[in-house]
Amino acid sequence: MRFAVISDIHGNMDAFEAVLADIDRQSVSDIYCLGDSIGYGAESEKAVQELMRRDIPSVLGNHEMAVVDPEHLELFNPVARMSLSVCMASLSEQSKNFIENMPQFMVYHNCRFVHGFPPDSVDIYLFQTTDDELSDAFMKMREWICFVGHTHELNIIEYDGGAIEAWVPGRGKISLDKDRKYIINVGSVGQPRDPDNNAKYLILDTRRQTAELRFVPYDIESAVEKILEAGLPRGHAGRLR
Repeated sequence: MRFAVISDIHGNMDAFEAVLADIDRQSVSDIYCLGDSIGYGAESEKAVQELMRRDIPSVLGNHEMAVVDPEHLELFNPVARMSLSVCMASLSEQSKNFIENMPQFMVYHNCRFVHGFPPDSVDIYLFQTTDDELSDAFMKMREWICFVGHTHELNIIEYDGGAIEAWVPGRGKISLDKDRKYIINVGSVGQPRDPDNNAKYLILDTRRQTAELRFVPYDIESAVEKILEAGLPRGHAGRLR
């Protein structure tokens, strides 16, 4: 079984289309999305429609949660709140209905999929957690791997039943151990926040027990121009470069 995991598209169709084109060349059976397909970027409606068109299962991100529960908007800083309000106004009823039916977590192929932190948090950032909280999460986790997004940064946390080890993976394949458990942050398709501004996603091969981090170039200036033309905050565009 080979499947792709994507996260944090954030309305960046230039990046999303480049990633989908790369996925189509990789012989994967399925694609799973970790949420936050909307917000920040200029084409949130198109991003949600593409998830629907391709029948890609997605969990709720914190940005989608604001669509489901408008009070959730109060958790965002003023700039993000303003741009998310613009985004929400652009969504069709069909897209809103799709978002409202997103689960807070999914389990497939002995893997858990959640936006923030296991078992089902859309808001907790991986970097906010203590070693004790990580150990507790791992001990309660029945699945081999939990895939998360939210931070927009690649990260792998490994648990052998006692010790916790965390590291930032680079490009290429990583061998995984079936006797250990992992929390893997797959990075962001639409707004990476690490030193490499390529769009990122992951391919898991359950038979070979490998995770491959894919770094995909795309037309960043096109995405930047669309953000500025839409009148969204310039900082959203600057983060892409």
